[in-house]
Amino acid sequence: MIFTNLNDELQNKSLSEKIQKCIEFTKENNFEEYEPGSYDVPGTDIKVNVGNYDTKPENECAWESHLKYIDVQIMIKGREYIAFNNIRNLKKTKVDEEKDFIGHEGPELFRVFLEDGDVLILYPEDGHMPGIKSEESIPVKKIVYKIDVNTV
Repeated sequence: MIFTNLNDELQNKSLSEKIQKCIEFTKENNFEEYEPGSYDVPGTDIKVNVGNYDTKPENECAWESHLKYIDVQIMIKGREYIAFNNIRNLKKTKVDEEKDFIGHEGPELFRVFLEDGDVLILYPEDGHMPGIKSEESIPVKKIVYKIDVNTV
């Protein structure tokens, strides 16, 4: 897991070329105007999923990880907590290879707070529970880039 911000130029220069491309593409586009859905990043094999949702209490959220994709999650508008733990510490409850999804249950190691412009990079071993509300449930617009772990 790596935590950064769209404007953290020093740290972002140290990231892989594809992750840097995701950050640049976000800065070059107004994702507040995008409708929810999946889009191709031109000239790459990277997909970006645009989502709108309301944050929820932790007991209504679920653990997940991915088999073959790195998530580059970028908060466009809103704020949420994302719980984190390594998948070695979580119990697998569901595997859907076609959707690149593994469900888990287990304890939280720590939380990361995302707000406008924050970037969270999650690798296949990073179990995460997104969408947890802070003080109250609020609408969120977040984008998630999907990068094949074998091409980073």
